Amino acid sequence: MASVNKDDRLTSSQSFLCVGFAGIFSKTVTSPLEVVKILSQVGTFHCKCGFMRSFLLIYQREGLRAFWKGNSVSCLRLFPYSAIHLGTYKTIINLYMDELGRISQWKAIVTGGLAGISAALLTYPLEVVETRLIAQNCRESTYRGVVHTLSSINRHEGFLALYRGFSLTILGMLF
Repeated sequence: MASVNKDDRLTSSQSFLCVGFAGIFSKTVTSPLEVVKILSQVGTFHCKCGFMRSFLLIYQREGLRAFWKGNSVSCLRLFPYSAIHLGTYKTIINLYMDELGRISQWKAIVTGGLAGISAALLTYPLEVVETRLIAQNCRESTYRGVVHTLSSINRHEGFLALYRGFSLTILGMLF
């Protein structure tokens, strides 16, 4: 049995803000790595010649700003994702705790998975927007921001396009 103890040092809102700002900081610092990773996944010319060369090519073709493409939407997604994940986890964990505050390890793992899936379901369209913003060239942009990207995808490709790849995200969470 795992034991979960209540921690009252921070209020829920303080906890949420700490998680949110820590996420924004880490996301911003690691954004260049995320950009190179996503460009490698979509198979752009940048990323066919190695990791370090990719950085150099991106910088030469699009400038320093290119390493933070999609970072604002990524940071915007962190707050609702964290709130939904944390809130769902706490709600479900409290349902399964016994009167001594204990819960089995498997129930805690399943609870974490369910919380992650619910948070991902509600914030996934912003992840799609982030990927689209990163995949486009800074100097010849198709999308002009978060709202424009969301409406453009919905208008031209349909609502379900905002969830393209979601099933793979769920599989990744389960395994």
